[in-house]
Amino acid sequence: MLSDEEILFMYGRNAVISRKGRFTLVHLDRPSVDLVRARTNNFDADEFFNCGCRVCQLMKEGGVVVFDELPYDDEDILLE
Repeated sequence: MLSDEEILFMYGRNAVISRKGRFTLVHLDRPSVDLVRARTNNFDADEFFNCGCRVCQLMKEGGVVVFDELPYDDEDILLE
């Protein structure tokens, strides 16, 4: 697992870090304390990585999950 210093080096000093089990959650969208707590408490890898593809199967084992400022719908538009 990456240290806090390594994560802050990669994602910037404004990143907020939380952990749940084998997962490190990196919040780049300047969330409130309540939102970080809710994301961390409610994070369920089986629900978050649920499509059954090989990437999701691998990610369920643990890793870094990044929350950023872009809503999911905007990312879809950018990828098209």
